Amino acid sequence: MWAPKTWQGRALAAMMPVKVHWILAPMSDVKGRGRESLRSFEQGMTNATVTQATEDELRAIVHAAQQAKSRITLCAWEERRKFVHVHAPFKTSPFPDRDVHYMHRYFAYFAKTAGTQGTS
Repeated sequence: MWAPKTWQGRALAAMMPVKVHWILAPMSDVKGRGRESLRSFEQGMTNATVTQATEDELRAIVHAAQQAKSRITLCAWEERRKFVHVHAPFKTSPFPDRDVHYMHRYFAYFAKTAGTQGTS
């Protein structure tokens, strides 16, 4: 999720039609995030995490989704129009770098409209 403010992340999670689990493991713990993601996915929950869309963070998200054999849904809060964007879910590809690049481009738009610095 691209949600610069805490309440925006909560609002995005609240609108999901499924139970949402916030991933608690730090971004730097890629294996821990993968295990946590898999556990909640096996319990039928959707995983959520707020990202600043750095390549390392996005790589950790792709890795966790690959381990859980789940799909990724990109969500973003567009500050300028006060609008929520929800991207169609997609499976991770055999090429994680491509997935990371695509996600980075998607979130870069929202970082730009929020008036923040670049995302990498």
